[in-house]
Amino acid sequence: MVSDISRTPTPAGRPRDPALERAILAATVEVVIESGFAAARLEEIARRAHTGKAAIYRRWRSKTELVIAAAESLLAEVVVPDEGSLRQDLLACARHYVSPNTRTALMLATVLAEATHTDELRATALESIGRPPTEALRTVIQRWALRGAVRSSAPVELIVSLIPAIAFHRVLLHHEGLNETIVVSMVDDVLMPALNPGHQ
Repeated sequence: MVSDISRTPTPAGRPRDPALERAILAATVEVVIESGFAAARLEEIARRAHTGKAAIYRRWRSKTELVIAAAESLLAEVVVPDEGSLRQDLLACARHYVSPNTRTALMLATVLAEATHTDELRATALESIGRPPTEALRTVIQRWALRGAVRSSAPVELIVSLIPAIAFHRVLLHHEGLNETIVVSMVDDVLMPALNPGHQ
């Protein structure tokens, strides 16, 4: 597979120290899970990462950017799959929302809960976390439409929004992402019939 959608580009001039950056992101995840977004303090994040606030601000312009970057660091890279069939590509897109562990789900739940009433966090989360996998799914469906595997009247925009809506609902309410059983059921029982009944 080739990744067609990249994450937020690194600001020009930011010092390159991958180990320190990983430490800051890991500390951010810990503090946000423990304290929530609003109560998370950069001083505590810097202390746990064994660095100073200046090192954080050289990399991220605000706490919002830092928290979103920390959440992104737990997620799989977004790719536009080309597995040879519409079904397999849909499965690959849906599997992006399968949380590998409780820590990831808790971090996402904290961010999403705060985003419901914080405009800056909501906009940043939608752009950095929500948009890339949604665009990947839209690209897959459009490509298979050109190949004749998607009916012209298919509700593409509704389908594109369906998987993230279910995934984020589970994260918020149950603190867990999708699992393989749910992914397969969504694709086989909902998406495939909606896009092209009978096509495999």
